[in-house]
Amino acid sequence: MLFVSLVIIVAMMLVSNALEIGTRLRGVHVALEIAFYVLIAVVVLGGIVYPLVGVFFAPIFSLEKLHRADGSARRKWCRRLVNNLLENVDLTDEEKVQVLGYLKCEDETDDMLIEFFDRKITPELNREIYDTAKKIFIITAVSQNPVYDMLGMAAANFSLIKRITEICGFRPSNAQVLGLYIRVLSITLIAGNLEETNIEELIPAATEGALGKALGIVAASAVQGAVNALTTLRVAAITKNYLLNADVSQTRKELRKKSYAEALEILKNMLKQGMEEKVKQPVRNLFGLKKTKDD
Repeated sequence: MLFVSLVIIVAMMLVSNALEIGTRLRGVHVALEIAFYVLIAVVVLGGIVYPLVGVFFAPIFSLEKLHRADGSARRKWCRRLVNNLLENVDLTDEEKVQVLGYLKCEDETDDMLIEFFDRKITPELNREIYDTAKKIFIITAVSQNPVYDMLGMAAANFSLIKRITEICGFRPSNAQVLGLYIRVLSITLIAGNLEETNIEELIPAATEGALGKALGIVAASAVQGAVNALTTLRVAAITKNYLLNADVSQTRKELRKKSYAEALEILKNMLKQGMEEKVKQPVRNLFGLKKTKDD
């Protein structure tokens, strides 16, 4: 009921804002209004509905379940993990031979394969998560239109969840996926959940960096972008921990705390380092400036 209610609220807000903009475009030409509605429909279907539904086509699994599996089920999932590594990760010839050899290790196959899978898949996931969070920060910090913010947030988060399941080759349980979707819809409406967050830690990093100066982003907009990026990182970290956590002793509360700490650390690094590398260094190169001790 909560999920359906959030879907209805988001849909009503999108339709209301789209009709308002469409009415203005009609004053210019009716063709512009029609083109705008078509564009909105394409974005919603391709960016929200498709990734939202597409996740459910992946099989339900996690590395934690591999520890509990035995017999044919254990062999089946070990083989699936190996095939997924060969398809989605750029392995050397030696690594391909190594991972195929794990299938012959009998009782040690699951432990050796879990360690290898986690080590090779995590960098791929982190790259996708980092890029998505960076895009959300820039879009929502620069954009002052709630419709664009909502569409961008929802599309980016749903697509990221789908991309994580594609890279891993499996998805969380139905209840966990539904919980993630409710979280995405909630942060789409309220610009994120800031539980236990000290916003004062983010304001200097968001507004004093090169990106904030270069684009002239006011403090409120920069913090809004940082908040939205943090919520995206939090959703992604929870999804990743649902799938890759093989420690059966960790509780859900511990996983959530771990996900929050991981998301906040990534955001701080992104604001302090990543953005300056993308903006400050190209400006230096453009004007031929050399780095000094004062810099």
